[in-house]
Amino acid sequence: MLFDMDGTLVASDAVWDRALTELAAAHGGQLSADFFVQIVGLATVEAIAIAHEALGLSGDQLLERDLQWLHDRVLDLFDETRPPWFDGARDLVSAVRAAGLGTGLVTSSGREHVNAALAETDRHRFDVIVCGDDVAAPKPSPEPYLSAAAALGVDPAECAVVEDSAIGVASALAAGCRVVGVTPVTSDCVTVGGIAEVDLDLLRSLQHGRPSTIQG
Repeated sequence: MLFDMDGTLVASDAVWDRALTELAAAHGGQLSADFFVQIVGLATVEAIAIAHEALGLSGDQLLERDLQWLHDRVLDLFDETRPPWFDGARDLVSAVRAAGLGTGLVTSSGREHVNAALAETDRHRFDVIVCGDDVAAPKPSPEPYLSAAAALGVDPAECAVVEDSAIGVASALAAGCRVVGVTPVTSDCVTVGGIAEVDLDLLRSLQHGRPSTIQG
């Protein structure tokens, strides 16, 4: 069983949004609500590139500088307050582990951000953690989910994935996994109203090719 982190298990999207809002303000601009919808699930460098386009900025040096600034600012914010898990998320991962099933975390966040966002005890809930800086091609490429399945020693077609973004869903589907979305992200996957509605039976049904649709 494979899980996305930001916005799926952990309520950390607001931290990234705050840091990006501060970055835009430092450049004398602001980012639209549509921008924040567009970047959900993207790697940080891609989000910064889209932000620069929206703000009318350009240049590789500026991109690198802002990427480092955002990296450091998010770490600072995580140090101030570790983001909470969504209700039911820990229980779900615990149920998967108790059933003897392999667990993987597959995220676009870098390793440092994962370590800052999750307590050590929570990181140990996963047999495998694949971060954005572990792969050459992040989501929506299938590489992150293919890497996680390979590390678990299973066929991607046997993996049930929990995601919250269209980009993450596209990555998992391209890898051959079966997917449940915890928000109404796309019609291409099973959709529920939140992770509290996901249980072991649903994930097992996905592994066996059922159900085709659930709307929550």
